[in-house]
Amino acid sequence: MPIAQKHFVQALYDSFPDPVVIVDSGRIIIGANSATSRQFGYTPAEIGGLPARILYASDADYEACLSRDLGKSAGDAVSEGVYQYSRKDGSIFSARLRLTEVIGDDGAVQGFIGVVHDISDILALDRERKKTADMLNAALQAIPEGFAIFDGHEKIIAFNEAYRRMLGTAGHGLQAGMTAQEILVAVHESGSDPFVTAGSPDAAAWIESRLEDFRHPGGRAQVFPSADGRWLQVESLKAVDGNTVMLLIDVTELKEAELALDRQRLEYYTLVQNIPDFITRISGDLKYTFVNERFAQFIGLPDEALIGRLCLDFVPENDRARLAQILGSLSPETPMVTREQRRYLADGSDFWIFWSNMAIYDGHKLIEYITVGRDITELKRQQARIAQQSAELRRKNEALNQFTGTVSHDLKAPLRHMSMFSEMISEDVANGNLADVPLYAGHLRQSAGRMDRLIDSLLDYAQIADQIGNWQTVSLSDVISDAILNLDSFIREAEASIEFSPLPQVKGDPELLKRLCQNLIGNAIKYRREDVSPLIRIYAEQDEDAIRVYFQDNGIGIDPRFSKKIFDVFQRLHRDEAVYQGTGIGLALAKRIAESHNGAIELDTTFTHGARFVLTLPDMRQSGGM
Repeated sequence: MPIAQKHFVQALYDSFPDPVVIVDSGRIIIGANSATSRQFGYTPAEIGGLPARILYASDADYEACLSRDLGKSAGDAVSEGVYQYSRKDGSIFSARLRLTEVIGDDGAVQGFIGVVHDISDILALDRERKKTADMLNAALQAIPEGFAIFDGHEKIIAFNEAYRRMLGTAGHGLQAGMTAQEILVAVHESGSDPFVTAGSPDAAAWIESRLEDFRHPGGRAQVFPSADGRWLQVESLKAVDGNTVMLLIDVTELKEAELALDRQRLEYYTLVQNIPDFITRISGDLKYTFVNERFAQFIGLPDEALIGRLCLDFVPENDRARLAQILGSLSPETPMVTREQRRYLADGSDFWIFWSNMAIYDGHKLIEYITVGRDITELKRQQARIAQQSAELRRKNEALNQFTGTVSHDLKAPLRHMSMFSEMISEDVANGNLADVPLYAGHLRQSAGRMDRLIDSLLDYAQIADQIGNWQTVSLSDVISDAILNLDSFIREAEASIEFSPLPQVKGDPELLKRLCQNLIGNAIKYRREDVSPLIRIYAEQDEDAIRVYFQDNGIGIDPRFSKKIFDVFQRLHRDEAVYQGTGIGLALAKRIAESHNGAIELDTTFTHGARFVLTLPDMRQSGGM
């Protein structure tokens, strides 16, 4: 049995994973297991007989081991300690030594058995853990955000300096173990909330609300103002261990930027809503996403009623395809186009808009359209006035030129006749021959009368442009009816028939237009064919730009060669006033009245069954554009 026990102890000694060193009472190595060779690098032969000091890294470690052994309590056969050891190759490692005395039968110490357990990895792990903890603590102290941890009892167990600082004056008394409620009370009583006065009825509600946010965080950040003008963002998170992690982030700059942006948005919105221009934003599928009040007022609906509606629904029907084509033609290379639009208001007045249509792209992807419309009605009216004045000046110059020609030709003819017959009367009276004097006097009176009529007609022609000042909406049907009424006796005498269909309205002077129509109807009756009752048909056609009124008769007609000349002053194709009376001023007056209304009059040379005059006037119907 003792032999078996010996072998068992030997096997245990040899297989033990930690180095086992046996020394005698003089600290001389007398045995070591195989683990010692692996750890220290010495073979059993090399290490046997050497002092135990060889295994220590320094005398200090060896002396410390001796001191610990000598200082143990009486009767205690075991001592433990951590020391630095040295391998054969000089490398150092830390190990825990368990030293057990070997007592002989006489009670004397015969030696020691030392078990060396390498704890280098454990120490290294401890150092790394401490290093990591130090780094984490340093990081938490360095970050500008406030950081705090509360345990399950709502007591603060850790926090960084930034957290203390963000609590303001309440942070001076912050210490571990304070509850969240105590901290909130301290913060509130320090006056950190500028909107809730300490001690006011709202104070308890404020604290309770913040506690509720702390106890039941919804994963959302909340921003609160501070008394010193700062804005703090508070975030709470429940950890899996039951602790609550809280972050305080100074978002003052961000909040100020946000407030500044809000102010800019408000200023922009106010500007957009108050400027006189029309502003709209339109999605890629041509629906309104924004309209300003000016545009909504123009359309006649509240802005909310326009949002989401198709913009083409509010464009005149005859312009929808054109607008869709214009918007569709925009591209990243040509993102903007301008155009003028003429629209009509309910009272019939026109309204001009200058549109700037812009497409907004993200790369090649269309984001939206932005349209800006400016009221240019007054500009257009000024341009129209200038054009009208220029046209009037041109007409007056033409009238002056015709007047010069008339004075030099048409007015001189009756003067020559008057001079000639006066001389003849003078000669006959001087010779005592009075038989032909009455005849000469009659010719003299006729020439004077013709000259009087020419002068009156010429003055009438020259004054036409100066009479146009009564612009109003005029019914052409009423104008024709009044002209027929004025010519009633002439029409009855000639047994003439006049047919006219309903005619549109125009802008102009009703008296002048009546005179124009009266001249055309009178000419149609005057230049009739023998034994044929005059038939005059009056009708109109309309297109997008103009109204055309046709005066058609079955009379003797006009040679197309004279289609222009007949509108000159005192131009008569039929000189015999006994058959066709007049001064030749009627068509010239008609032309001058038409031009004064921004229109024109001409002879239709294609009509061969009489004469047909075409009067063209501007159309006042609603027309489109955008």
